[in-house]
Amino acid sequence: MRELVTTLLDAVGLGLVAAGAAAAVFPLVGWAGLALAGGVVLAGSWWAARPARPAGDGR
Repeated sequence: MRELVTTLLDAVGLGLVAAGAAAAVFPLVGWAGLALAGGVVLAGSWWAARPARPAGDGR
């Protein structure tokens, strides 16, 4: 249950970051700002899906 709640909170947070980024650039580029929001969501998905590094890797 804890993982489900954490996943939902992560998804909502990522959506809010994407919406904020799109709202920030909307006056400059209009609806093309949705591309920025999509990029934020894709980057967040990529970041979450990356393989875990072993402990003590140092990178």
